[in-house]
Amino acid sequence: MVGAPALVLALALAWAWVGAAAAGCRLALVLGMDVSASVDSREYALMMQGTAAAMRAPEVQAAFLEGAPVAVAAFVWAGAREQAMVADWVLVKDAAVLERLAGRIAGFARPGGDPQGPWGGRTAVGAALQAARVLLDRAPGCDAQTVDLAGDGINNDGPEPGPLRAALLDGVTINALAVSGDLPFDHGTIEEEGGRLSAWFRDHVLHGPGAFVESAEDYRDFERAMTRKLLRELRPPVIGGTGTAPPPG
Repeated sequence: MVGAPALVLALALAWAWVGAAAAGCRLALVLGMDVSASVDSREYALMMQGTAAAMRAPEVQAAFLEGAPVAVAAFVWAGAREQAMVADWVLVKDAAVLERLAGRIAGFARPGGDPQGPWGGRTAVGAALQAARVLLDRAPGCDAQTVDLAGDGINNDGPEPGPLRAALLDGVTINALAVSGDLPFDHGTIEEEGGRLSAWFRDHVLHGPGAFVESAEDYRDFERAMTRKLLRELRPPVIGGTGTAPPPG
């Protein structure tokens, strides 16, 4: 694909999706997590371990395992040419597969160090969407596709995400998890920044019917926010209702 991030494309071609045929797969879910310079080592651990803990939550595990399987892939991203595969496509057929996936995410070493190293540390949201497109192009056949981007800053490198949504991801739902946090590198608490970061994701990233942004106060709140987000993405619409069943609490 022209303009696709080279690293993700190379990694995607180097990995093989292992699992049973995806007949009856209900959702192909891409998790993309921000590891730009505003995410320090403590925040990185809270994000990756919080994602794993959210997957292990009993209500999320039940949502994964109800009905047809869900296929999941995960990657981390920073600048326009800085993406790395965390987990290639996995068909979550049972609790053991989900546990292995959660363990891989929790134990994934940050590329380029903390946060210095080969990666420049900028925030390329548009390039992250391009990387998600590469993954979806080789996803198992599922009834629906969702991209789940988590980040703590607006785009400051590479293409703007807004124009890419319809051009690259027509028919795909794009949700976001906006993480506020400690100044000066982050955007302050939700109250301090007035919801501007969540509003930016809503205006420039969300796409498709039912798309939503989940907000976290900071990375200590990441597990709670990711739990709510996964429940909203995994639970089917209520028959006769007006939309997706809301998560508890």
